[in-house]
Amino acid sequence: MNGRLLNRYGGFNEVAVQVLLGRLKVCRGSRRGLALVNTDDSPVLSDLGGSDVNCFIDYRCSEVIMHNAVMPEYPQFVIDVSHWRRHTEGELRSLIIQLIQALREVRRYLWDGNLTVTGIDSDFMELLRKFTGNINTAVRFLGSIPPSYLKSAVMLDPYGDVELTEGVIKSINVFIIGGISDSEVIRKGETLELYRDLGLSEFNIPRVRLTLRGVLTGVPERINKLVSILLMVKCSGYNLEDAIIANQSKADKINRLNRELSMLRIIDSNTVSNLLTWLGLTPWDNKVASVLRRRGLLHGDSF
Repeated sequence: MNGRLLNRYGGFNEVAVQVLLGRLKVCRGSRRGLALVNTDDSPVLSDLGGSDVNCFIDYRCSEVIMHNAVMPEYPQFVIDVSHWRRHTEGELRSLIIQLIQALREVRRYLWDGNLTVTGIDSDFMELLRKFTGNINTAVRFLGSIPPSYLKSAVMLDPYGDVELTEGVIKSINVFIIGGISDSEVIRKGETLELYRDLGLSEFNIPRVRLTLRGVLTGVPERINKLVSILLMVKCSGYNLEDAIIANQSKADKINRLNRELSMLRIIDSNTVSNLLTWLGLTPWDNKVASVLRRRGLLHGDSF
């Protein structure tokens, strides 16, 4: 494998996805390479010295090796955009960016076939093409959620009545996420409305809320971040708390820091240090320092 492909696509799994999509080919031919990693006892080689190989991956070649890979259908991430017409132009742009970024997250672990976008109509597809051009993907774009997906599914809702746990994530096949962007208009309760519009209560689909130590504050809201959290727990063995913190934006971390500090009666330097370590923050960050100074917790460079 030429090293430029790894750099361009960001990793081994992303290169494999491009082979499945037909953009890259598995070619027959002699090459020499240096083993980078072993996958199922088969070394993946770079193109610099080392061992001899009889096939390679590239954009084109004289002899293509045909493959018939059977990819798992599950886990399945379903993003339903049925309410897309309610969004402002800016929110629609944000929604489409989040869909593209969600696909990138899926490609880090699985492939395009594990992502489905539902609630689609011709107008939305035209809008999507306007933003993305002729994107090469095997994502399923459907008008409604396939009934087969509802046999083992949950819907993420920040106000759901069931708390999402690692056990639930590992046992469920389908995760339904509302394609809702509220960057310009507050849309509290819209996920519940979407849940009802989709008739998910008829299938006893639980509405699950994602929390950090039982609290919503600091939990990422962007669709791609939610997909990333679920994938890290389901496919990479992360615990849920670490996955949430790894996906927090700086704003998420600052919001949670403010919330934690406001809940404390007595604050000492050890407590502050532990909070910053937990959230992956440092007192030398300007925004963190501003929070600590407002609360009288930072004097000079120490607290």
